[in-house]
Amino acid sequence: MIVITGAARVAEKNRAAFEKVAERQVTLSRQESGNVSYSYFEDRMEPGRFFFYEEWKDREAVDFHFAQSYCHEFMDAARRLAETEPDLTIREIMVKER
Repeated sequence: MIVITGAARVAEKNRAAFEKVAERQVTLSRQESGNVSYSYFEDRMEPGRFFFYEEWKDREAVDFHFAQSYCHEFMDAARRLAETEPDLTIREIMVKER
């Protein structure tokens, strides 16, 4: 399994535009066959700081995801709307079966 986390700090003036592109990204990503989960949240203690959490079946699913035009559109918009460069971390996770 691959886990991707991301974070972006967004100024209040850009909040509505950011939330619109973030919700589109989550909705379309959840429809991909290789997606296990995809969510985004706002930090209740730091308004304007958004956190993304994604789980993907495998590297092939991640590669497919990053090749989608809506993913490129989201990353471009996130860079434009965020106060600083958004963070992105990709980790491969070993899942133990019980």
